[in-house]
Amino acid sequence: MIGYIKGTVISSNEKELIILTQGGVGYSILTTSAIAGSSTEGDELELFIETSVREDAIVLFGFQIPEEKNLFNLLREVNKIGPKTALAIISSNNVEEISNAIATGNSSFFKKVSGVGAKTAERIIIDLKDKVTKITGISIISSVEDRQTLNAQEGLIALGYNPIQVRNTLSKVKNRENLRAEQIVREALRIINGK
Repeated sequence: MIGYIKGTVISSNEKELIILTQGGVGYSILTTSAIAGSSTEGDELELFIETSVREDAIVLFGFQIPEEKNLFNLLREVNKIGPKTALAIISSNNVEEISNAIATGNSSFFKKVSGVGAKTAERIIIDLKDKVTKITGISIISSVEDRQTLNAQEGLIALGYNPIQVRNTLSKVKNRENLRAEQIVREALRIINGK
C-alpha cells in the first residue's frame, strides 16, 4: 500500500493531480479542491496517501496533513459514504470545522455538501460523534476565544501557510484568549516573520 508520496506536479485539474516521483513514476491522485486548486505544474508536493482498492481500480487519495487522512477514513465508515463523498466533505472545510460540526450535532453543515442528504448528515453525526476527537486529534471548539483562534487559523491557512506551521505559531501567541481573530493573525505573522 502507498502511504506517502513526494514529487513534482506534472498535471493538475480541479480534483486530480499527477505527481512524478524521483523514481520516474507518475501517480494519479484524487485530492481536495484546496490542494488541487493551489498546485500548478512544476510544484514540489508531499501528500499522505490513502489507497482504495476496488474490483475494477486502485485509486489514490492524497492529503496535506495526517488529520485529513484520518477524518477521510472515519467518514468512509459511515453507511452510504463512499470515498468520493468523503473527499467532498474534506474539501468543503478544514478538519477542525468538520470535527466541530460532528461533535456539536450540526447536520446542516453536511447538507451543503453535494451528495449528502439529511439522513446521511444525521448518520455522520450519530456514527462519529464519539470517535472524531480521538481519531483526528482535534479538540472541539466551543468558547468565544477558541472561535477567534479558529478564525485566525483559517485566515492564515487561506494565506497559504502550512496548517501544522499555523498551529505551532498560534500556540506561541501570548494572551490569545483576549484577542480578536485579526489581532491573532497579526501576532502570528509577526512570529512567522521573526519580528
